Amino acid sequence: MFASHAIAGLSFSAPRRDGRVLGLLLKLEAWLDARSSARALYAMDDRGLSDLALSRSDVERVNADAVHASHVA
Repeated sequence: MFASHAIAGLSFSAPRRDGRVLGLLLKLEAWLDARSSARALYAMDDRGLSDLALSRSDVERVNADAVHASHVA
């Protein structure tokens, strides 16, 4: 979200190295989004999580999956 908006209007005069920089920025963006979501879920109490049909263990699993996916991608 953040990186894509930040780099949308930029034009690079140097040759792009197969989009490696862009790929790195997109991975960073995905990691930051995952961390933000995890923080929001961790801040919720059990009742709020149950309203979303989640439990504490679900939050742990979703966070671990997101971190793993950002390392694999």
